[in-house]
Amino acid sequence: GWSIHGRISPVSVILRKGDVGFNNPEAEKMYERREESAWPLAGTKYTKFRLTLDQTLTTSARSITSSVISYDALGNVASPKAVQFVSEPFEEETEITGHVTAHLNVSMSPNSLATVVEKDIDIFLTLRYLSPSGQEVFYTGTAGDPVPLTKGWLRVSLRKVASDHPRNQPYQSYREYRSTDVQAVKPHTPYEVDVEIWPTNVVAEKGGCIVLE
Repeated sequence: GWSIHGRISPVSVILRKGDVGFNNPEAEKMYERREESAWPLAGTKYTKFRLTLDQTLTTSARSITSSVISYDALGNVASPKAVQFVSEPFEEETEITGHVTAHLNVSMSPNSLATVVEKDIDIFLTLRYLSPSGQEVFYTGTAGDPVPLTKGWLRVSLRKVASDHPRNQPYQSYREYRSTDVQAVKPHTPYEVDVEIWPTNVVAEKGGCIVLE
């Protein structure tokens, strides 16, 4: 039907609004479905959220200062295993649909308990949605398990972007992952990376929040 113009829309979007639970097909029928003609959606307005030292996500333009937030990636009990950035509550219902890219500056310090010298950084990102009540909303994973809004990941030695490739876009970096693309990762050296997070959809309700972890 896609080959016959107007017969079937090439893009179909499920609008995930509210908390209907997970792994419940009947409840998920409450989600509205909307047909679209293109992807990314026509009229998409990509919005930049900035990470702040007080661990918030903000759309406000702020002066750039040199600040560092650290955590123990290997899980020292006395240290946090992750860092979260939380947005201000949305002032009105807001649809978020499309690609997400996290532009980060990262570095590592050798772990004193490690038996080998670390030579890479694996970044795992999670985007979460908190309802107006402050509870995280979970969705249905491929195995019927509860999953957050969306996830993304990157190995920093494979950070090289094919900037001249026609599929490389500001909202979605394109990588070829060739063996010749591998770049060194050294301790105490900051690296600028663009981490692709899987495209997603949520209708954030008034009072809801987005969390980047």
